[in-house]
This record gives sequence, C-alpha cells and structure tokens, in this order.
Amino acid sequence: MRQGFSERDALRLKGLSKDMNEHDQYMQDFMTIFSSLDRWGPGSEEDTLSALHQVPHTPRRLLEIGCGNGVATRLLAQHTTAAITAVDNAASALEKLTAIARLNGTASRIETVCASMTDLPFADATFDLVWAEGCAYIMGVEQALECWRSLLEPNGILVLSDLVWLTGTPSGEAIEFWRNDYPDMTSTERRVEQMDKAGYHLLNTFSLSRQAWDNYIVPLRARIDELHTHMPNSTALADLDRELNIYQDCLGEFGYQFFILQKC
Repeated sequence: MRQGFSERDALRLKGLSKDMNEHDQYMQDFMTIFSSLDRWGPGSEEDTLSALHQVPHTPRRLLEIGCGNGVATRLLAQHTTAAITAVDNAASALEKLTAIARLNGTASRIETVCASMTDLPFADATFDLVWAEGCAYIMGVEQALECWRSLLEPNGILVLSDLVWLTGTPSGEAIEFWRNDYPDMTSTERRVEQMDKAGYHLLNTFSLSRQAWDNYIVPLRARIDELHTHMPNSTALADLDRELNIYQDCLGEFGYQFFILQKC
C-alpha cells in the first residue's frame, strides 16, 4: 500500500507474496496470468472435503473468507445445507462464483460480499463455521485468529490452511526464498501454540496432498509457458516462474497444513 496500491490490490498481490514497483503493469500482468485459472493457490476437492468431514456439527451459517472464484465454495454448498456467505476483495471473482452457483442450483444459499478480510462487515457470533483456505497469512495468521474468533458462535469452528515448514532442517534455498516472501512462516507446532493462546482447541490437523499442489502448479506452469513469448519483460511472470522453481526443487520441506479449530 505504501507503493501506491489500493488495499484490494495490495491484499490480492500479497496473497502471492510479491513485491512490485510498476503498479499498473504488474496488476495487469497478474490478472492476465490468473484470470483464466480456477485455482489461485494449492487445493483439492479431497482435502477440502476431508476437512469438512472433521467439523463436529452440521453447519447452519458458514462464512468463507478469501473465496476467490469459489472452487471450495461450490463443494461447501454441495456437501452442506448451510447458508453460505462468501467473501473476497475481487468483484470479478465473486461474479464468476455467482454464475457457477446459478448453474449448479446453489445460488439461493450463497451470498457474496466484496470486502477486505481485515474489515469484515459482520456482527459478533454470526457464524457457526468460518472457512479460510490458504489466505490467513495475507493479514497475518495471529491477527486472523484474533479477529475471526469473534465472528464465531460459542464452540464454533474455524477451518484454515497455512503454509508451514514440514522439516526442522530446510535447505538454504527454501529458507532464503520464504524469508523474503513469507517471513512469518513457521512450524505446525508453533502455529498450534498460537492457536491455543488465541482461544482455540485443536480438533485435527493434516497436510495438503501432493495432488493439491499439482492442481495449482501444473495449470500455472502451462499458463506461464504460454505467455512467455507475449510478455517477455513481465516482472509478474518472472516472480511466478521463480516461485514455481522453488516448488519444484524444495516442495516437501514446506507445505500447506489444514487446521480444524474449535472456539473455546
């Protein structure tokens, strides 16, 4: 935001941990790369449903934060009877979500809200389930744990996934990359300590599958290869190329971890 981005664009770009200086061109390139892709981060239907099946009650009022195009939203709508509020700061993504929900017959149960995750327009104790795949680190996991807890009913459930170290001895290459791109990244054990301190009881935790990463990496790699000749000087393209190389070389030293938490 100090570089001149709106909060919406700053948060969207922080979702990919980028530092950029050419505002308009970077944002334009970013949207060119991702507009045709369903997933803007790792994930799979199997992992989402596995986390959902570990929620100990049948949700009635569900808030999904950082829903994007609604890949997880569709599953949550199909596998629950909950009234779903889907929040993202990209209006175009919400429009796509709504269009798909109309096609599959779930639109009547999905309300979309274009808002920042740092300033959600909901009263306390509004939801019995809050869902946030791969987005809490955008505002900071500890801050998210504190802010989102108030939205939950007593004994409500927060499901989130976060990038963590999976080894105590990561390579220098991985350390250097994430020191710049996600300096708050830590171990699963440390996240659990923070969750306990924030007033949650851990029900379960598990790592995203390799398939979840492939669902993101393979289409993104194809898209980058497709655009290289058309955008040879794109900083956004170079940033993503570098990130994919880290995944190729070091994936397994780090990964996304699902946490199923109950408000104490």
